[in-house]
Amino acid sequence: MKSIPVFSVILVARLLSAKFLHITDCDETYNYWEPLHYLLFGKGMQTWEYSPEYGLRSYLYLILHAVPAWIMQKVANWDAVTLFYCIRCVLAVVCAMLETIMYRSIHQQFGSLISKLWLIFQVFSPGMYISSTAFLPSSFSMLLTIAFISTWWQKQYKLAILSIVVSTFIGWPFAALVSLPFVYTVLVQKRLFKMFFCWSFLFAASVAVPLALVDSYIYGKLTFAPLNIVLYNIFSKHGPNLFGVESKYFYFINLFLNFNVVWCLALICPVFIFMKYVLQKLNKSKVSSTDALRKLLPLYIWLLVFFMQPHKEERFIFPVYPLVSLCGAVALSTFLQINDLVLQRCGKPALRIARRLIMYGVTTGFILLSLSRLYALYANYHAPMEISSSLDVAPVARNVCLGKEWHRFPGSFFIPSNYRLRFVPSHFGGLLPAYFDESGFGTTIVHNYFNNMNQPNRHMLFELSRCDYLIDFDNGGKYVEGDSEPNYSKDSGTWTIVKSVPFLDASASHSLYRAFYVPYVGERYVKFGSYNLLERKK
Repeated sequence: MKSIPVFSVILVARLLSAKFLHITDCDETYNYWEPLHYLLFGKGMQTWEYSPEYGLRSYLYLILHAVPAWIMQKVANWDAVTLFYCIRCVLAVVCAMLETIMYRSIHQQFGSLISKLWLIFQVFSPGMYISSTAFLPSSFSMLLTIAFISTWWQKQYKLAILSIVVSTFIGWPFAALVSLPFVYTVLVQKRLFKMFFCWSFLFAASVAVPLALVDSYIYGKLTFAPLNIVLYNIFSKHGPNLFGVESKYFYFINLFLNFNVVWCLALICPVFIFMKYVLQKLNKSKVSSTDALRKLLPLYIWLLVFFMQPHKEERFIFPVYPLVSLCGAVALSTFLQINDLVLQRCGKPALRIARRLIMYGVTTGFILLSLSRLYALYANYHAPMEISSSLDVAPVARNVCLGKEWHRFPGSFFIPSNYRLRFVPSHFGGLLPAYFDESGFGTTIVHNYFNNMNQPNRHMLFELSRCDYLIDFDNGGKYVEGDSEPNYSKDSGTWTIVKSVPFLDASASHSLYRAFYVPYVGERYVKFGSYNLLERKK
């Protein structure tokens, strides 16, 4: 298959993500979209990670997105919502271009069947739908993992080193893990010591020095964000375990939701490769090289490291999502070869119909489950994006308040420029973001209400009586005055419902049917409430 059709197919899938995907992680909103809004418009929310006292997030990553966004805004004079989706579309185009390059590399390394299977898995994967246009360093590292893998396999070692250096310093420091098999190949097998160390040092200096200069200038003190995030996550007393501690099954379930049968195939891919090797030995046929397994090792190294960590989040696996698809494709292709070898050993010719039934059965099952998952994501969880863009421009400033729904709001890009996001008390007991100081040097100011222990501070809370608008989820409960999370929608004496969109009530829905859309059956096992934009009565 030629590159242009491949690029076109992938691009359509990525643009659909840019248009219809809701923000799945509040970290994306408050740690990236909000600071980007501050750089572009001079107003946005700041988290403790951006306090100069801690300096865990690099502004260079934001600037890479802010510069083209600023140019587009100046040339076309788009509003913030249009600019938001335009940035997503740019991410979609970049991702599609890199995936096309990886498709060609897979075709060269593994052949036509595996490259086509990989393409199908990538295009329909809910995991790639979520990660490809997410404004997150882990998604940035995923793009550079694609570039790294492709250049490594094509023996363009200098470009491979550059890709992993940029991914590590500007994206996510832990992204260096995927390079371990490459380092083994270059240093142990190829013994290219001079090339590796010289170019690694040159590229590292070329990236690290500008990064340190940019962050030190913006933070107002000497800052090297990649080092700070490593020190916090690995060498602090508590590490990252103040947030998002999940069970040991979290990633197994999450990856099944995002890749379904392909994830199952990726898990057992090394077993299939070993079985094929043994059967070839027994049949006295030509034994294939096990070099393919070394090329797939970055996925299993990544999974081994992150599965062991108590702090688990979906975005932590983003950098190796394309490798999940690849390992699934290799596993399916290898299983078909095993089927042929078993039939050959039994004295029966390999049946083409059996191969086709297996291959088409698996791919059809994957596509159906993926489409079911994708539709469920949109139908069940897209309401915050619709509600947030429903605020009308007003001649005077307005306060838009968030209670228990603070983590689902997509941010300042979706509200008029003279509106303010506010937080009212809820059951959440952690540290909320606050506005950047808008004096002109807001990124350099240390505020006493930030801390790195997730301890709440009342500075971030706002008086409910001063809220002009309120975004809340109505699950059908009664309004109980004095409750920390009352059903505000039922307080008809205070609030008027401006807009209402159905939203899944996860606590009252069956876990299977809220994860996958099943026509005619699933409706009986899920419950929807109303995601409401409320306006205070005059």
